[in-house]
Amino acid sequence: MLVRALCLRRLGVKLSAEELRASSPMAGVLRMNRSLYAGRDGRGKDVCLLMPNNGEVRPLVELFDARLIRIEPRGLLIGGEEDFWNRKRKTSYPQVLWCWPEPPPVRDEPPRASIGSPEVARLLEALDAIA
Repeated sequence: MLVRALCLRRLGVKLSAEELRASSPMAGVLRMNRSLYAGRDGRGKDVCLLMPNNGEVRPLVELFDARLIRIEPRGLLIGGEEDFWNRKRKTSYPQVLWCWPEPPPVRDEPPRASIGSPEVARLLEALDAIA
């Protein structure tokens, strides 16, 4: 699912409303997958990945023990644990991701009125009717 998303926490601490307004949303593909270890690694059974849509393989956000908190008309709220690595030491922090659907891309078509003569417009309508 193509979405825009905001992380609502930084290192486990809730961001203020001013910080959220100042941050720019990430765009990517949202996926909820089963963990490869099926919860045997202590990280939960589900993993939430926000993958960039430019073909990179490193996720923008990776949440372990992911769970869907809320579904609203405006979007989704997903919670989980995010890992932070400092050299060789890993620390996990709670993270909440707010996602909303990305609108489909707008196709650039010339308006029908700017085609020119009425004969050309009728020909194009007839061709559309055939296809």
